[in-house]
Amino acid sequence: MTDTTGTIVDPVGPVIQVGEIADAVAAAAVIDNDGQRVDIRNRGSYVRVEVDGGECILRRETIEEELGRPFLMRELEVSMPSFVGRIETGTEQIRFYLAHRA
Repeated sequence: MTDTTGTIVDPVGPVIQVGEIADAVAAAAVIDNDGQRVDIRNRGSYVRVEVDGGECILRRETIEEELGRPFLMRELEVSMPSFVGRIETGTEQIRFYLAHRA
């Protein structure tokens, strides 16, 4: 769901180069953060994904389902020139969060 009304409070999430990974990550952000407002903004050469509430989870399995192929989380790291918040990386998920909500 992309909701552009109002301002997201405590946004966190990745900034990803446009392409199939960006599309899959945007869809996965909506699925993996069910119940949270997710804004997806295509800025031409990159896609900004912002999740409300100070935490964004992206699961490898969800991204794989959206891509329709195997996916390694390091592929996201290569396609992600920036992000908002702090980050915890792993082989099964990446978590973006705010320091005061750790």
